[in-house]
Amino acid sequence: MNSLGVIETRGLTAAIQAADAACKAANVEIIGYRKVGSGLVSICFQGEISAVRTAIDHGVDVVSQKELVIGSLVIARPEPSVITKLLTVKGKKKAPIVAEKVQEAAIEKVVETIVEAPVKNEVEKLEAIKAVADLKAQNIASETKAVTDKAQNSKKEIKPESRKGKK
Repeated sequence: MNSLGVIETRGLTAAIQAADAACKAANVEIIGYRKVGSGLVSICFQGEISAVRTAIDHGVDVVSQKELVIGSLVIARPEPSVITKLLTVKGKKKAPIVAEKVQEAAIEKVVETIVEAPVKNEVEKLEAIKAVADLKAQNIASETKAVTDKAQNSKKEIKPESRKGKK
C-alpha cells in the first residue's frame, strides 16, 4: 500500500537536509521536488504508510532551523490522479514508469500467448517476438528522446565577446 508524503521548506538547503534525513530514517523514495517560488521547496516521498510517516516526522525534526519548515503532509492511499500530477514534478521522471507498466502488461500478455496457447506456426511466433521487440524499442526511443531534450534544454547560448574599443 503506497502513501504520499510532502515536506515543504524555505530554502533548498533545508529541503536537502530534510530529504536526506527522511530517506535515512525509513524505506521511502523521493519521487520529486518542486521549487514553488519565494524560496519555498516541496519534496515528495512515497512508500508504505508507516515508513512515510516515520520519514516525514524525522525529516521535519532534523532541519536545524525550525522556522525553515513550512509544513508537512502524509496521505495514505492517494488518488492515482494525484500521483500522476505530482509525477510532473522536477526530479525523477516517473511518467515513463506508467508507460513501462503498460508495456510490461503487453509483454506478459504476449508471453502468456506464446507459453499457454500453442502457436500454430513459426510466422505467429516471429510476429509475437517482433511485438515484444517493438515495445522494448519504443521504450528505449522515448527514454533517449527525453535525455536528448533535457540535454538540448540545458545548453546555454554562448555570446561572442564585444569588440568595442579593440582595433
